[in-house]
Amino acid sequence: MGSNPNRRSRSASRPHAPAASPAAYDRARAERYWGEERLRLGDEFRIVLSAGEAPHVNAAYHRWETETLGRALGAARGARVLDLACGLGRVARGLAARGAQVIGVDNAGAMLRAARGSLRRGRGAAARRARWVQAVTDRLPFADASFDAVVCFGILEHLPQPLQRATLAEARRVLAPGGCLYLVVNNNHSLLLRGGEDNRYRRAVQLANGYFCGLVDRRSLVAGLARAGARVEALGSNAHYSLLRHSLRGRVAAAAARGAAAQAFAEAAERDLAEPSQGWLGEACADHFLYRIRKPGRGARRGRAAGR
Repeated sequence: MGSNPNRRSRSASRPHAPAASPAAYDRARAERYWGEERLRLGDEFRIVLSAGEAPHVNAAYHRWETETLGRALGAARGARVLDLACGLGRVARGLAARGAQVIGVDNAGAMLRAARGSLRRGRGAAARRARWVQAVTDRLPFADASFDAVVCFGILEHLPQPLQRATLAEARRVLAPGGCLYLVVNNNHSLLLRGGEDNRYRRAVQLANGYFCGLVDRRSLVAGLARAGARVEALGSNAHYSLLRHSLRGRVAAAAARGAAAQAFAEAAERDLAEPSQGWLGEACADHFLYRIRKPGRGARRGRAAGR
């Protein structure tokens, strides 16, 4: 959740006043926001990534995120994969096409109906390898050790901290021993994101329309997972994309400039994929980090989807 902090900082599509009780988090309002207001945007990437970014910006983020995941998963055929907060199936569709048995979970029933319809229109074996379940991420309707891999992209920043912790606990519970959680979190140490200029609603307060977004305490979160016995590995960050996104935001209007910007974003995504270890540049400038968290225990079921 992509380097567009609006993405996983899914920015609200219209300004709204804060809710009357900022300490409360209303699931029903959140479901209405994602299942009604966001769907009216029409374009899939704007619906589930950043409502305020151009298509080429969201496409570059999508490529970095999904290709980093694909490289880490390796052979996915037959693997049992859970996609948390799956939205319209952006990630789940690709996993199913590679042969994984995927279950997509989302709180918004309208998102799941759209995801189901999209995959059916594609027909083929992938449609038979995907299922869609409406549920909240902190109370999953699955047995312990049900999955070889869990994908958690871009949901945590849309939840208050207690629900973030509960979501991660549920993800670990349903993972098989040796299985992997693939986690994308925004980077609260980014000098660019902390400026807050690209998403003024990223205040960890639920708005009247149900939208909630905040910066996740990335280092504390992964340190806590490591203390709990998990093996934590940073698979990449997206500093080149992020530098470009923040520097060009609101400055590209002419058609010729949009073409040049699209090419620049494609090349930035390519560079982030080629240079996943970004050191101080990633710490200071990347919007997002992608982690692999391996659950202690024996190798995942027949070694699948545990990652290399």
